[in-house]
Amino acid sequence: MAELEEIKKFLDEQDNIIAPIQKALNLSYWHASLSGEKQDYDIYEEFQKDIEKILHNKETFEKIKGFLEQTIDDSIIKRRLDLLYKAYLGSQGDIDLINEIIKLSTKIEKNFNTYLPKINDREYTANELYDILKTETDSEKLKQAWEASKEIGAIIKEELLELIRLRNKLAQSLGFDNYYTLSLELSEQKEQEIESLFKYLVDSTDESFKKVKKEIDEALAKKCNVPVEELKPWHYQNKFFQEEPKIHDINLDEVYTKDIIEIVKRFYESIGFDIKDILEKSDLYERPGKYPQAYCIDIDRKGDVRTIQNIKNNEKWMDTILHELGHGVYNQVLGQQSYEELPFFLRDAYKFTTEAIALLFGRLSKNKAFIEKYCDVDSEKLNKIENELIKILKSRELIFSRWSQVMFNFERELYKNPEQDLNKLWWDLVKKYQLIDFVRDEPDWASKIHLSGSPVYYHNYLLGELLASQLHHHITKNILKKDSLHNVDYSGNKEIAEYLKNNIFAPGKKYKWNDMIKKATGEYLTPKYFVEQFIGPTSQHL
Repeated sequence: MAELEEIKKFLDEQDNIIAPIQKALNLSYWHASLSGEKQDYDIYEEFQKDIEKILHNKETFEKIKGFLEQTIDDSIIKRRLDLLYKAYLGSQGDIDLINEIIKLSTKIEKNFNTYLPKINDREYTANELYDILKTETDSEKLKQAWEASKEIGAIIKEELLELIRLRNKLAQSLGFDNYYTLSLELSEQKEQEIESLFKYLVDSTDESFKKVKKEIDEALAKKCNVPVEELKPWHYQNKFFQEEPKIHDINLDEVYTKDIIEIVKRFYESIGFDIKDILEKSDLYERPGKYPQAYCIDIDRKGDVRTIQNIKNNEKWMDTILHELGHGVYNQVLGQQSYEELPFFLRDAYKFTTEAIALLFGRLSKNKAFIEKYCDVDSEKLNKIENELIKILKSRELIFSRWSQVMFNFERELYKNPEQDLNKLWWDLVKKYQLIDFVRDEPDWASKIHLSGSPVYYHNYLLGELLASQLHHHITKNILKKDSLHNVDYSGNKEIAEYLKNNIFAPGKKYKWNDMIKKATGEYLTPKYFVEQFIGPTSQHL
């Protein structure tokens, strides 16, 4: 039987082997995202193979399993072994199959990140298509832009389906039903728990969403001069109807006409986060070949944190930069922990807890107190539109929660049976959850980048929304001592940052995610605060 000191030495050796390769992998992805060049994606592919080769080592895997069979009283060592086991588990199986998955997924990701859709032979950036969908009222032009935004789906569909099959083959070789169930296991999540939370949300928000959807339909029909019954997906001002259309009196884009980078620096500094180093290492503006969306990356788990953006001075990108820097400050604090307190595999964030922080801050772009503090908007005018801002945020959250239901259910069924009629499945779910009655026999589902580049991830956004509301409730009631959950002013309160640093960020993965949430808020993850914030008080508790 191994002594604790022997196990700790083994774990430290593993950290020292994996950490530098992980850093090189992250840097290679960063450079590929910026350049869009094939040679950079080839380098990224090779580093993926390098780390899989390490984690594929069966002798090391058996050693980890042997250690876990022992009784280990040290909670940190036990936790490190658990996480190392899951890292190795996902990389067992046929190494040739694993490399084939890496090669194909990297190819698809490059195609996604560099493809520019066309309308009448002219190429359009993601920002340009977004602007057309958001502002155009001519139905034919909207249809052209919407269909152009989906072109990539048909281009990568067959390769994506092959990737799904390969992922399933690997998962089944490891004893799992499919890749979806394997991924949840590696994330320490359970399908039934997620399903239960999501069903509660559907039941709790159904009537409210129907009212919001009816209001949206009437406004868009009037704006685009079409009958309500003739509204199509391209009328909803978004590729997937995952955010609220502009149907309200206030135009938030007109609020954010100044440099949003300066706004975001002032805000984060006011609550106790210094983001200058993150921004200096980041790449913030649009150019050809560059990854067209946004993400935040922790290069080395030692403080080298960066974000890719394609910023315009508007509300969408104000939300986005607030969101990505929420990820950023989380990772920044993790990187400041000592190795003794938080070794490499514990120095990481859970997928949905980091999403919760990003969403918590991203919501501020629609917050009256935030706008009043950082934008040149007349206070009297702001007071008049206060209720409108609350309504916009509520609408946004309801719409996104229903869209997340589409993604959760589609991706789960995709891995259960990739040979079914996926086009029909997609539009059936859109009709069920988003109340859009439309069908076309095209692989529109394949144009959602997460299915290829971030598999079995999307449900974490909605779990993050739930935790964001739970944290917002705790902050509002216990730190700010406010009764209302709406238009709450975070600015200037450094106690908020201290609370998040100490209770959410610094623990990393020291505790299982639900235990960490209970330590931080007094309760396990619950949807009741999301429902309370965006629907109204509820007496139902999970």
